[in-house]
Amino acid sequence: MGNVLDQISKDNTRFTIFENDQVLTADQLNDLFNYLDVQNKLTRTKAIGVGIIYGLEIGVIDNKHLVVSKGAAITTDGDLLYFDYDQEFDQYDVFEDLNAKYPYFLNDSNQPLPMFELRDSRLVGAIPGKDLSTLEATTGTLLKDYVGILYLEDYNNDPDLCTGTDCDNKGITAVKELKILLIHKNNIGALLQSMPSMNKDYFSIDDLNIPRVIVNTDLDTYKELNASFNNALVVKEEIIAKLTKAYQVCKLVVEDDFEGGDPTEKWKSLLEEQFKLSESFYGQYVYDYARDITYAYNELRESLFSDDMLTSPDVDLFPKHVLIGLVRDATLKNPIPVIFPDLRIPPVREIPVLETRPISDFLRSNILRVSNIRFNFGLLIKRFNKIHIDLEYRHHFYESPILNNNNDSDELTRFNFMRIHSMISSFKVPTSTDFRSVDVGLKIIPSLFEDVPIGERSIPFYYSYNPSFPINLYWNFNANNRKKENQILSYFSNQYSNVGATVTPLKYNILKYNFFRIEGHIGFKLSDVEASLNKMILENNLPINIMSVQVEKKLETIPPRPWFFPHLYMYEKSIKSTFFDRMDDADSVNDDLVRATDAATTLIPATEFKTARQNVYDNAVDIGDAKFDYVKYRSAVSNIITAASNVKAQTKQFTFSNTAIPHDFILNSDVLRKTDIISSIYQNTLIKKKTGLMLGNFMKENPGLEHAGGVLRGGTFVIVYTADDKTVVADFMLPYASIDKDVVTNPPIYTPLPLPLPPLTPIIPKFPIGHLFELIPNYTKDLNLRLTPYIKDIDLDDRINVRVNKGVEESIKGLNIKLDGFDKRLNENSSLFTTVLTPTKFTTPGKDLGITADLNALRAAQDKMESLRDGTPERIAAERDYIKNANIITEKLGNTLITNDKTNALEVNAALAEVQSGIGLIKDESIRKEGAITVGKANVITRGFRINM
Repeated sequence: MGNVLDQISKDNTRFTIFENDQVLTADQLNDLFNYLDVQNKLTRTKAIGVGIIYGLEIGVIDNKHLVVSKGAAITTDGDLLYFDYDQEFDQYDVFEDLNAKYPYFLNDSNQPLPMFELRDSRLVGAIPGKDLSTLEATTGTLLKDYVGILYLEDYNNDPDLCTGTDCDNKGITAVKELKILLIHKNNIGALLQSMPSMNKDYFSIDDLNIPRVIVNTDLDTYKELNASFNNALVVKEEIIAKLTKAYQVCKLVVEDDFEGGDPTEKWKSLLEEQFKLSESFYGQYVYDYARDITYAYNELRESLFSDDMLTSPDVDLFPKHVLIGLVRDATLKNPIPVIFPDLRIPPVREIPVLETRPISDFLRSNILRVSNIRFNFGLLIKRFNKIHIDLEYRHHFYESPILNNNNDSDELTRFNFMRIHSMISSFKVPTSTDFRSVDVGLKIIPSLFEDVPIGERSIPFYYSYNPSFPINLYWNFNANNRKKENQILSYFSNQYSNVGATVTPLKYNILKYNFFRIEGHIGFKLSDVEASLNKMILENNLPINIMSVQVEKKLETIPPRPWFFPHLYMYEKSIKSTFFDRMDDADSVNDDLVRATDAATTLIPATEFKTARQNVYDNAVDIGDAKFDYVKYRSAVSNIITAASNVKAQTKQFTFSNTAIPHDFILNSDVLRKTDIISSIYQNTLIKKKTGLMLGNFMKENPGLEHAGGVLRGGTFVIVYTADDKTVVADFMLPYASIDKDVVTNPPIYTPLPLPLPPLTPIIPKFPIGHLFELIPNYTKDLNLRLTPYIKDIDLDDRINVRVNKGVEESIKGLNIKLDGFDKRLNENSSLFTTVLTPTKFTTPGKDLGITADLNALRAAQDKMESLRDGTPERIAAERDYIKNANIITEKLGNTLITNDKTNALEVNAALAEVQSGIGLIKDESIRKEGAITVGKANVITRGFRINM
């Protein structure tokens, strides 16, 4: 009968409009039928698709019968072939296509292909055939080497031909009989031509891959680093070759977009020139550019894959047959019942047949819902597809473009070509000379990482903006369709947009971005880049970290960082503060000794000690400070030890108490040895830190270093600079935070603790002169010795008067010990004892501080206060009187005429100590608060003397 859609012409695309009483002719009726038939077939092939829609799988069961699952298919001539029920065949016969003479069943010599027709002997009126179980033995082949064919035998049958005496023609019968045929896979070559050549363009070109930048951890020069990028740029020739081939493959689709004809020669010329930039330290951007080209090319290739989409399928592909694949092993869940008489469609599928044989619930469920056949596909060595079967000998479904309208294949292909064209035409790297400073050139642009298509990322800054051929117009296909090209983020977005979120994206929501492009820093000085980047990160609260590493392995050129090592700092401060306290105490004692020996011939070298002490302070720089000089510090400490030794040498004739004096701590100090150890540890730690900031070493300690032109959210942006000129020449990225925790911008500073306030014990000089020497000598001449088992207070006036318990005083009255043999010694030391043991006076001969009367009043107030019971009105009044006198003394001693004279220190400190001691006896809470203020003023006066000395 031929293919219906092949016979479309002017005649059968028109039909007659019927009118009343009209005489109808066969042509008029046939024209109408043909028109409706053609429209029906065109709807299937052009609006739905062609091929196997579902099911129609063929298999062999244990008894060597063949089964075919229910399913449906559409031929390229628009015929709908289907089985509503699973089929089982037990016989076969040689197929001879005597009626339709289907040309696809002929080989190149016009000889019929050897095929077998399957039959079911259980059907009423079925033509007997041979038992299927004998096919393998008869042919010497295996059933599983055969391919099934669903064939619609379509021809016209004219049973009544005119004779010489009778021409009673009752019309021609259109026969459409559905058959299942078998053909050996070795004989199917001609039929395979009926399978559409899908995605031919896609498979005619290959993917493009760029080598990775491999940096050797042993590199020591920028030349070696640059070579790592250049080694990856060998992809240039492959880029040129594959772009050229891609254009030739797609020429019919894209040639109208290029007014000057084939653009590949211009591309080649530009690429050759652009890749020359790889020899400079802007070479990393050439690598980025090459990587962009590979992404864009691969997306171009993907646009050629139509996902089984077939536009206007050729009628001659498979007009009356579909290949249903190789015979598979199969099993039946239950026997297939005979519920239809034969294989003809559609009349032979009529439901009345079912009425003669009741259908069980199980059978009904299998007829209406699922197949009764389970196929064993074996090991799936072919690509996965939606019907889980090998497509080598099987037509699958080739859908109409309307069902795949999200894939605008040709338009997307054209767009991808234009994007590559605009990228190559726009490539230009801005250099440091193009900007006035790094603050002008440096930008951070939010973007997405390389796991998304290139069009969804921000446009890199090495693509210049050209209004006549804008890169942003051809960057993103969806943005182009929706006229949103001016909303794409880029370094030059301010040249084509005035939208705030596009021009200043860091001021808007950035949570949707997982990558940040950092651009415009190459060629500037390291310090400027670091300062600008840190400022930008801080001001915009960006989730990224930066590190700087040096290319060369030169320790001395690595700039110091604000490293802070708490364990070394604490240990060093502990040693120094202890040593400084001893120096201050010794200096205070020296001053007391000078005053105590004014009348003696001995000269205490206090000035030498003060000079040495100040020298220690001047050179006691923190070990981590660049100004620290261990040689000068050692010399200063040695000098203070010598000065302390000289002081002790001048006090040998004095009788000392059993306690060690501050000079002894200085003489026995191991501060130099400990400082030497700390300095050595610090220097070794510093060397290790700097060694880790060399690019090769940094890579060893931080795996995963890659060049990406920016940094991932939460990652580390690694700035690479050269040793000699500190110029930034490259950048890398770590996908995680690499933070040097030893870098502390504002480390803690050691400060001495403030003096305590009441009710704590007031500060008393550590080494007052009265504690340096014995207050009571072992032997005295003509001196009453009073046994004092309990001493309440020592009142030093013109004589030693020790207040003791009255009972004890009475028991020793009249006791007089006279010692002989020590007269000479006592006489020699009488002047010393006269000076040292003279009671501390607040009004000394020749130095009247003017507080004698006030001090006597204070003591009287204290005696009265102590004699009264706590909490009584009298006691509270006495406490207020004491505070009043204490304030008078404190105010007078705070006079600058007194505090500016450091020789008053001993008298002033002693008076203030007595003031604070009495305040400590106050019990009333409100009066204690007033006393705290007075103590604070006294501490200020005491500290002032300490600083001035």
